[in-house]
Amino acid sequence: MSHTGIQQQLLLYLDGDLPDETMQQIREHLSACADCAQRLAELAAIWQPENKLAKERPSPFLWTRLQARIKEYEQTPAFARDLKNILRGIPVRPFPALAVIVAIVVGIYIGTPQESQRTDRAQRSIQSLGAVDDLGLDQFDVIPPGSLGSTLVKVSKTQK
Repeated sequence: MSHTGIQQQLLLYLDGDLPDETMQQIREHLSACADCAQRLAELAAIWQPENKLAKERPSPFLWTRLQARIKEYEQTPAFARDLKNILRGIPVRPFPALAVIVAIVVGIYIGTPQESQRTDRAQRSIQSLGAVDDLGLDQFDVIPPGSLGSTLVKVSKTQK
């Protein structure tokens, strides 16, 4: 093996993840090559395999807390769990929600015409119909004179 081939496999060599034959070749090369041996020493100072790391031990009260949560989960009705899971993803804060509700109510109140506005609109539409008759604008109607539609319009006007 060449120096670059050896140096590329040094981390695998440190972990022991190479076949036995390759491990033997690298050992032989390291005993003869000071540069590769120095590189291995540098990598070994940095590289910490998993077995050298300190193992974390769980809290002694973990199992007690876990059992309490399991018991709580089993006692909660299914619909309540489902509702809780659905609502958990919706970020609801009281002040913005209240502001939206107030804005909707105010918008509905402002947008709804008052009684006086309704009568004013009705009077204006009646006046505009009278203006159409006074100015002779009925000739611009879609219904041609002398047709069945014009007869129905005349009858409906006389019944008012």
